[in-house]
Amino acid sequence: MKKSLFLAGLLSFSSLVFASAKSYPVVIDSAAKAGSAQLVKGNYTVQVEGDKAVFTDEHRKTVSVSVKLDTGKGKKFAYTSVEATHKDGAEIITSIHLGGSTTTIEFGD
Repeated sequence: MKKSLFLAGLLSFSSLVFASAKSYPVVIDSAAKAGSAQLVKGNYTVQVEGDKAVFTDEHRKTVSVSVKLDTGKGKKFAYTSVEATHKDGAEIITSIHLGGSTTTIEFGD
């Protein structure tokens, strides 16, 4: 009995941990590089998992990229926005501000 109660508690806790990882919608208007990943034009969701950003496209294909998180202490971002630059004719995503939070995902080269 104690063993089954423990397992039920463990399953409940693990589902809370997985449920807490929020995903954010992101639209990529043209092919762009985010860290080491090349993303094609389309709709994605991005989810932060530790030091990784996981992009999932409309076909449920995922790609993980190493990131640096900046959890600022200021005002929450009103919406999710993508910052990018052009370098050598390519679009490079430098950061994503996560709407409803103070978190910014920063991408390296």
